[in-house]
Amino acid sequence: MNKRALNILILFVLIFASNAVFASSDNTPAGVHNDSSYESELIASASVLSAEDAMKAYVEEISAAYREVELPMVYNLPSQFSQTTIHPQKESDFFGKNNDVIPICEVAISPEDTEKKNCMSLTFDSAFINDYTFKILDILDEHDIKATFFMTYGFMSKNPDHVMEILKRGHEIGNHSTTHPDFNKISDAEIVKEVMKAHNYMQSLLGIELSLFRFPYGSYSPRTMTILKNMGYYPIQWIIDSLDWKNTGVEDILNRIRDNERLKEGAIILFHNGAKYTPDALPEIIDIIEKKNLKCVKVSDLIYHHDFNVINGKQKKVVKEEDDKQ
Repeated sequence: MNKRALNILILFVLIFASNAVFASSDNTPAGVHNDSSYESELIASASVLSAEDAMKAYVEEISAAYREVELPMVYNLPSQFSQTTIHPQKESDFFGKNNDVIPICEVAISPEDTEKKNCMSLTFDSAFINDYTFKILDILDEHDIKATFFMTYGFMSKNPDHVMEILKRGHEIGNHSTTHPDFNKISDAEIVKEVMKAHNYMQSLLGIELSLFRFPYGSYSPRTMTILKNMGYYPIQWIIDSLDWKNTGVEDILNRIRDNERLKEGAIILFHNGAKYTPDALPEIIDIIEKKNLKCVKVSDLIYHHDFNVINGKQKKVVKEEDDKQ
């Protein structure tokens, strides 16, 4: 059995064992949804088959989804562009203690990791219209800040110049699906296609293999988290939501950032490159951040790549294997 088939088998088992542990918690980061209705349908459909036949049918469904999104024609554009490629290697990556299967919303920086001291991340979701990417890039350049842009296939394929400019200026790109659906409302096979079409586009265009993922609408569950982890992705959420997409003005955005107790080392903030007032608010937001002696880095430079736990959205490095057993 190859590695992909083994991952699919593990996924099949985990789907039935998973539950929305944090769905009712007041401390749970936004976006946790219980997709029990989908799970119930899956269990009901599988109940008419033997366990072995159900597993075979599921594996074939997922394998067919991968085949539908094979790499397109390779463009091989001449480019010096590159970005960090990181993938989970161990079962402890993402799941950690108590099966807290939720994305990374913030990072607890270990004292010994001096290169991460006072670091945090600005992230920008890119999916729809009213684009202000180049204005945002200019502002980030002025302050020598690096950020992460989560892009859909639809946005990337229509704006390859944006993709290249973002990379040229030293930022990074994450996967934000193909058509921006709610992942809790689509099947596992549809999720595979949504992720891999965007993944394959970047790989064929510039030879870059994406490894950071943000769920559309911030909507996730243990089921969808398990799928993304087994596809080799780190799901990334946020601890501060600017709600800039509401287009209610600069001051409204600033009020969500200013004096926010979550604005500290290890924080991840959500913005949108298509939000009308984000470029106007961004300089003051950066000023607020700098006055707190914080430094903005790419998400791949903020997070721990392996040997970590994620407890209630906070990623923490596991220094010794024994720590994970306590």
